[in-house]
Amino acid sequence: MAETIASGDDGAAALHEARPAHGRVSRRRNATRARLLVAAHDILAEVGVDAAKIKDITDRADVGFGTFYNYFETKDQVAREVLDCIIHDCGIRNAVATAHLARSDPAAVMPTSIGLVIREAASTPIWSWWARRPDLLVDRIRDGFAGFAMEDMRQGIKAGFLDLSPEDVDQAWALACWMIAGGIHDIVVGDRPVESAGFVGEAIVRAWGYDRDTITRVAAVTPPPYGPANIDWSFVLRA
Repeated sequence: MAETIASGDDGAAALHEARPAHGRVSRRRNATRARLLVAAHDILAEVGVDAAKIKDITDRADVGFGTFYNYFETKDQVAREVLDCIIHDCGIRNAVATAHLARSDPAAVMPTSIGLVIREAASTPIWSWWARRPDLLVDRIRDGFAGFAMEDMRQGIKAGFLDLSPEDVDQAWALACWMIAGGIHDIVVGDRPVESAGFVGEAIVRAWGYDRDTITRVAAVTPPPYGPANIDWSFVLRA
């Protein structure tokens, strides 16, 4: 539907006044969505997805019960969006933690980043529910880390240490996500020690064509410090 704008100074003034009002509505909506995500994050970390109740989330966020459905259709959806925000934060933290490697040893960036994510997931309670459902976790990892991983992979191909055809990058990343989810699952359920996180990263880059000498070198890299979480609750994954 076309918008009719009054002519002359009065029309310009009316348009000028309308814009801030629209901005205020958008900011309020974004703030409410963020409060719901923060509340959901805290409750899911405390009791898990299955035991969490929507009313608990809205009470914690200090909004009406019906408000939840203005932003999310189901509890599972808010859980997915919480994880999307967490994964996005991990991607940023990976980039910061491995910045020195990007300059000194670019081949070590990907296996190191993978190990950091697995260790973080294995030590953070909110990942526990997802870890036991790797089929669901794979989708969030694949889409959430794709922007970070694809760029690293393309740079690896360009530099010559990643032996993949450019047209195979998407498939290689999709397969790696199953290995990452499997590594998280096995540590969370106690089948493997947390130290196996490094092995998963090495196994993935081995499948991607790293040569023996490169694998030996990157396997010796000490995991860098991982900065504290600083989750952007306004983030929306655009898959």
